Amino acid sequence: MKRIFKSFTFCLAAAGILSAAAGCNDAELKPIDNAAYIAEAYRASSTILSTDNDSPTAQATLTARLGSKAESDMAFTFETDSDVLVRYNELNGTSYQQMPDEAFTLSSSSVSISEGQVSASPVMVEMSYTDEMKESGATYAIPVKLRCSEGNIPVVESTSEYVIVCNYVKPVPAPIFNSEYVSSSDFEKLNRIMFNVGENVEFTQYTFEFMMYVPEFCNANPLMIAALDNGALGNRMALRFELQNNQYPNNRLLMMTIARPGVIATVTNEAKVWQHIAVTFDGNTTRLYINGNDVGSKQAAASPITFSYFSLLPQPMNFASAYSASLISFREVRLWSVARSASQLANNMNSVDPKSEGLVGYWKMDEGSGYTFNDATGNGHTGMCEYSDAGDLSLTNWKVNYGPATGLEWVEDFTHMEE
Repeated sequence: MKRIFKSFTFCLAAAGILSAAAGCNDAELKPIDNAAYIAEAYRASSTILSTDNDSPTAQATLTARLGSKAESDMAFTFETDSDVLVRYNELNGTSYQQMPDEAFTLSSSSVSISEGQVSASPVMVEMSYTDEMKESGATYAIPVKLRCSEGNIPVVESTSEYVIVCNYVKPVPAPIFNSEYVSSSDFEKLNRIMFNVGENVEFTQYTFEFMMYVPEFCNANPLMIAALDNGALGNRMALRFELQNNQYPNNRLLMMTIARPGVIATVTNEAKVWQHIAVTFDGNTTRLYINGNDVGSKQAAASPITFSYFSLLPQPMNFASAYSASLISFREVRLWSVARSASQLANNMNSVDPKSEGLVGYWKMDEGSGYTFNDATGNGHTGMCEYSDAGDLSLTNWKVNYGPATGLEWVEDFTHMEE
């Protein structure tokens, strides 16, 4: 999560400026000439690392640093502090658990900065998931607090805390849509995923998010990948891959919602890599995110918005216009009745607590077989992959399907999609 604050040099250089800093023996607001902070926390309050079965260990650094050269020898300690994690979770809408002591090591918990120096040697942090942690399904973090143990030097409160998040990427299955389809002399029945959330469901705010994997982008007509709809643009959110300035391939997302024109993402999507896609609406502005980054927005107030259809690949015939069946995979699909923030999206791409407030439906899509997708919230909004030849978002086409996609194929491990 990015943090915005004044230049550290400015805070220290201007005489008489008050700075919130805690010294070794006090935490008063007072003028300071020098102060200590965690170098890694200067631009971000956290870092997110990942481990998996192929790379079971993750590493990070912690560096104590001063705003200017030390006038005498100084000593500091890095301590784990559960209050740091509580504050972080509340601010970012996360539910990280504190990593057990036995799951990580610090090369040293104490560091020193010698007279005339500005930085201590980095401390190496090494962490890994135990079998019990892997099975829990939780995401763990190490909340760190920098404290002065020797020397008359304050510590800058805003950058004395740092959270090291470590995800365990569990090898779970993922579906490959349009991996099989039924063809006849009259039509091709391709895959469409429908989520049974209900009819005429009203939202004053919403978030729709998912992880997506595209093996290859093509030089084709627009490819529709997602839609929440009730038969008219005023009650619609749709995402499709679009050409920009007639440049191929069509790997740039277009968001259509409430009123024309649509909004084209400022960045392109990548092939052969899992990416997080999200659309949020706060009652006035609809925003498109890729991997937690805002890549397009549109101001158009509407309250409430009513949806009756919740779908991935709502136009399968258009999606497959370049090939007999273009391939795509989804997982970690979620629908919320709240507008999630950028930091909430970025910090929860691979999992969320199924009991999170405002979570309407949560489809992990890790069943490994079959054509139905369980709703992890317990709300019973089961998803199903069905055969369809719909070519637009009309109410007539929404209702047409040819039964469950009984031949849907799966990969055993979503981290090895090409194997």
